[in-house]
Amino acid sequence: MAASQQQTPAVEDAAGRAGPDGPGEPSVKSKAAPRPSRRRRVETTLFTLPAFLFQLSWGWYPMIMAFVLSFTDASLRRPVEFTGMESYQRIWDDPLVAESFRVTAVYTVLSIGLTFFIPIFVAILLMEMGKRHVRWMMLLWFLPLSGVASTVLFRYMFNAQYGLFQWVATDVLGLSPQPFLNSADQVLFWLVVPGILFFGPGLIYMATLQSIPASYFEAAEIEGAGFWRKMWTISLPRLRPVISMLLIFAIIGSTQAFEFPTIMTGKEGSPGGAARTVVMYLYLLLQQLRYADATALGVYLFLITMLLVVIQRRFFREDPDT
Repeated sequence: MAASQQQTPAVEDAAGRAGPDGPGEPSVKSKAAPRPSRRRRVETTLFTLPAFLFQLSWGWYPMIMAFVLSFTDASLRRPVEFTGMESYQRIWDDPLVAESFRVTAVYTVLSIGLTFFIPIFVAILLMEMGKRHVRWMMLLWFLPLSGVASTVLFRYMFNAQYGLFQWVATDVLGLSPQPFLNSADQVLFWLVVPGILFFGPGLIYMATLQSIPASYFEAAEIEGAGFWRKMWTISLPRLRPVISMLLIFAIIGSTQAFEFPTIMTGKEGSPGGAARTVVMYLYLLLQQLRYADATALGVYLFLITMLLVVIQRRFFREDPDT
């Protein structure tokens, strides 16, 4: 009996000492990852420090200073004084601000609807073609053209007197002369049209579709799935993470539109300010040396843009398997 009692600890030692996780299991401490060495921590800090300083200098510091200036009578020729919410109240009561936000909202809806969602469908259609044809279509559709240069070209093409589109409308289609950019009702639509050809993210969608295993589509075809079925059950779900990321960029870029409307319609957003976006009006305030009002308008735009991004992140599912 005594011999058997003495053998028990020996057996336990051979199987492994009992730890906090149970008999024969190693303790939690033995499973923990080794702590990075001092050299590793120093290298990590040195690599991340430039990015942190850049973000601090060109990102967070200007944003904080913008909030501060919006509560002052910022001027270049006299001392800055605290004015509270006066700048925000002036911007809130300015009827041109409300009109610029309306123009920006319409421009954003048209831009996302035409230049964001259409390329998704076109990319899926192109992937149904043979690989050789897909390469040629990618080359012809997604030419690496300058955005500003192509916008200047489209400005001349939209000319109501001698533009190419006017010739197509009158001589080819037999329509009456069209005002194009000179019409307050049509100007926003024609501003967005060039983006369908040059600024759509279709190339990214095609690259993502090419990464989907071909076995997915083959299995769907064996089950008798057609084009629309494959698009709704395979292509679109696998594109969902990319669509979510690019949609955020599209929202931010559309609400901050400036260079393309300015090139096409001038800094006043002619005709009659029908194409004057929020950032274009902010630029006019800066030209009038109304720095505090311009900064307050920028804060309003920032808050609205962030609200749209939060809503998109809240309700748009990114996981392709859900």
